[in-house]
Amino acid sequence: MSKAKTLTPMMQMFVDEYIIDFNGQEAAIRAGYSPKRAAQQAYRLAQDTRITDAIDEAIANRRKRMHITQDQVLIKWWEIANADYNELSSVRRVACGYCYGDTISLDDDDNDNDDSRDIDPTRDPNPDCQMCRGEGSPHVHIADTTKLSPAAKLLYQGAKETKFGIEIQTADRMKALENVARHLGMFKDTVNHVSEDGSMKPVFNIVGVSPDDHSASGDSTE
Repeated sequence: MSKAKTLTPMMQMFVDEYIIDFNGQEAAIRAGYSPKRAAQQAYRLAQDTRITDAIDEAIANRRKRMHITQDQVLIKWWEIANADYNELSSVRRVACGYCYGDTISLDDDDNDNDDSRDIDPTRDPNPDCQMCRGEGSPHVHIADTTKLSPAAKLLYQGAKETKFGIEIQTADRMKALENVARHLGMFKDTVNHVSEDGSMKPVFNIVGVSPDDHSASGDSTE
């Protein structure tokens, strides 16, 4: 028998809304609780084992429906955390406008600040170039995003034209690494196995509410 069947309609609505974005306060508002007291209601609901059991059950059922395991999600986070931004865009040193052009003299005033020659992004700098001294010129290279590696495809979030050029949008590698660390229990603030009274009862934390927001209240939506 489903544990969720012991919930009132409004409590079940809270559970359904909470697993959308895991924000307790917003879930309480969408479930019909008063916005003014949503944080307190969410905190109170979080102390009800019927609610926590129903949330766990709902998440488990969703994983089964989608055939997604925690290991699969963890692997994707790890791939993002280790993906190379250089696969999407990079700054390369390429042949300057004089690397393979006419022989020039650095003493020739006509060559000062001469930007008339385009760089050649298809060739490496000429180590014997008298103008760039083999350093070449910087060139921003944007990869063909249809030919990315699987990890880079996870990293790539799209591109847009701006007045400064093309902007590549990417996933946050540090956030992905943080997700991995939390999943592995490396952060003490994620899973608190010891409550304030010293017992071993796990503390259930709902995003968007805190004990400071709590006040004694009933199921009223006022």
